[in-house]
Amino acid sequence: MRRILLTAFEPFLEYPTNASQLILQHWEQDHPGSPSSEFTTEILPVDYELAEPRIQELHESTFDFAIHLGQSPRIDRFNLEMVALNLKSGPNTPIAKLNGRGPAAYTSQLPLESWCEELCQHDIPSDVSFHAGTYLCNAAYFWSTEVFLQRGIENRSLFVHVPLITGEDAEQEMAIRRGSRMLTRLIRLIEGHLAQDQPPTA
Repeated sequence: MRRILLTAFEPFLEYPTNASQLILQHWEQDHPGSPSSEFTTEILPVDYELAEPRIQELHESTFDFAIHLGQSPRIDRFNLEMVALNLKSGPNTPIAKLNGRGPAAYTSQLPLESWCEELCQHDIPSDVSFHAGTYLCNAAYFWSTEVFLQRGIENRSLFVHVPLITGEDAEQEMAIRRGSRMLTRLIRLIEGHLAQDQPPTA
């Protein structure tokens, strides 16, 4: 049985809700389950000092893969992020490295383009994005990738940016359901990828 971690973020700044949290919570309530995986979900705080130790604590459970979600106000489709930068910034946070001894970035070798094509074929608009920015979304991606590398395994972490969820109630519900479908479909693709990679964690 493979073990997959899924995270999202709580609301932050001027946003009363966080699309990633709404999507993950809907998926958790509604997803059909999987015969080959068990899942752990977590809503992360939008705070560098709180988020890093929480991610480290979660990863003590030695997951086979981690999917991290976060919202972006600048996109209109789901973005699968290719690069996690060794940088942090944000409100009241000076630009600095996340790890002073780490590389400039981690670049995913996952088949992101083919996964996006598969999602688009199922009416889930998606793109590959170059990097996850320099705020907490990127930090979560960087920290998670780093933990897997410390265990000696590569390409086991992915960050997905989701669009803001706005509009009337019916529009919001439709957007949340689309995000939940995206997550379900993406998990199936990841399970297929892992099945070709190596045996699950004991």
